[in-house]
Amino acid sequence: MASMSLIGKFAYYQSKYGIFHAVASYIGRYNQYFWKIIGPTITRRYLDTWLETSEFRLINLGGGSNCFEGCLTVDIDPRADTYVDITKKLPFDNASIDAIFCEEVLEHVDLQLGRNLLKECWRILKPGGIIRIATPNLNWFTEQSSNSLTACDNINNIFYEHGHRYLYTQQALEFYCQETGFTNLNKSTYKDNESRLGYLDSHAERFNHSPEISQYLEAQKPVQ
Repeated sequence: MASMSLIGKFAYYQSKYGIFHAVASYIGRYNQYFWKIIGPTITRRYLDTWLETSEFRLINLGGGSNCFEGCLTVDIDPRADTYVDITKKLPFDNASIDAIFCEEVLEHVDLQLGRNLLKECWRILKPGGIIRIATPNLNWFTEQSSNSLTACDNINNIFYEHGHRYLYTQQALEFYCQETGFTNLNKSTYKDNESRLGYLDSHAERFNHSPEISQYLEAQKPVQ
């Protein structure tokens, strides 16, 4: 997509989403207020079609412009498939989603909103459904701390330069997942071949950082 001309990109978006959705999302990139007002309505048609036609309902939660085939990317970003504000109730029925991919998203809301988001994920997942979470690993950053200026800069950068609101240690992330009701917690790795969702990992490549600064956790909604 990055190498496409503007006309080529518009033709792609028009064929995928329809003319009105494509035009509105383009305007929305330059006018956030416009998109906040019209986004939920104009993208609803695509969402409804996806819900009706998808055999395996996989959501890329808060994925911005990072869209995949066979996956619904939801975000307030106009480049996402569907407008969804992750700080509000998610627009999906109870037990209606098979899997959720949540890469480097949870840290962008405060702790209470993060806990609410996990509860919403639990609500919409089908029994036995899986969530895969990637988020900066606070353990890694604290372990790197020393008297050096570089370590000091790194810790401050991870807190303040990326719009982060709350960073999790491995223990904290596991605790809040269990608190929500998730079971079968499994520590994973970047692009884990043993994971059904590991192939979706891409943040380290897209933002040119080492995967080791992040943690990867999968959890399951109990089968009843």
